[in-house]
Amino acid sequence: MKTKTVLLSALLCLVILPSAFAQRFEIGGFVGGQLNGGVDLSTSRFRRIDVQNSVNYGVTAGYLLGEYFGLEFQWNHNGADTVAQPLAGGSGIKVFTLDQNQYMGNFLFHFKSEESALRPFAFLGFGANSLSPNRTGVSGATRFAFSVGAGAKYNLSKHFGLRGQLKYTPTYLTTTNNGGYWCDPFWGGCWVVGNNHYLNEFDITGGVTFRF
Repeated sequence: MKTKTVLLSALLCLVILPSAFAQRFEIGGFVGGQLNGGVDLSTSRFRRIDVQNSVNYGVTAGYLLGEYFGLEFQWNHNGADTVAQPLAGGSGIKVFTLDQNQYMGNFLFHFKSEESALRPFAFLGFGANSLSPNRTGVSGATRFAFSVGAGAKYNLSKHFGLRGQLKYTPTYLTTTNNGGYWCDPFWGGCWVVGNNHYLNEFDITGGVTFRF
């Protein structure tokens, strides 16, 4: 009797669990174009460094929470030439190729229920961007990044679909103490205000999704 009870419980788990989690996991791949920004410099040779625009690609893996919400991990790769602007003027000089690997955790909100074929969405993400210059003697770094974006999913069937999105991701680089001074008019006291520097990027991507 005990053996039959265990077998029955296991059978119920095999039947109930897949249906409970059915269509909740979603993975996808994407490719597109990434518009990169630059950073002002204070060196004896260069006044600014600009990361050129290039192709980006990556993958997403997420879990749908109810009808409208979702969580996902997103990896985005971009490799682009980096050009330094001479202090004396003239043409820019390529100094290295910069590889960027963004690792983001995104919170999604869908504006339509999961039964809808077309599902517009918006998202907010937090994570890190690994910056790797392809040049001997120049070390890379991993910095905090966040992203905001929006897009739409189109379900071709219960399992397959299309996804397109727009995303803006600034990556924090450093803080310099040249932002001036700020004085508190209520409590008194003055201190140096830091000037934060970010590497900005904007990308447009499209891809496919698989839900299971």
